[in-house]
Amino acid sequence: MIDKKLVFSDNQQVLSTGPSTNIIDLGALTDDRGVALTKFGTEGGKIRLSVTIPVAYSGGTSVAFRLQDSADGNTFADTPISTPAIPVASLTAGAEVLNIPLLPTVRRYLRTCYTVSGSPTAGRI
Repeated sequence: MIDKKLVFSDNQQVLSTGPSTNIIDLGALTDDRGVALTKFGTEGGKIRLSVTIPVAYSGGTSVAFRLQDSADGNTFADTPISTPAIPVASLTAGAEVLNIPLLPTVRRYLRTCYTVSGSPTAGRI
């Protein structure tokens, strides 16, 4: 089951370098009783970042994926979670190019960012 509010890109056409259409807000840094926490938890690796290709890429050279975070939802920086450039030949429909647990050090707001090389004519994330 996928929560639509936790989806960065929903069949987003990505033919040039840029961010995901959605930003995920992890919420206030408190527990269910309102007690302040020091960091966002990752539920022991149960919260994962998964990137899947719904529509195959054609043309272009490669796409790299990275997770960015932000304290304010406006100024984003790269996290250590990223992929190398993945050749377009590997970006086939249904391919899962990333599946990794979120780090406990991520800040409140998250988005993915895509670095596209070449000039693809089709491809969605």
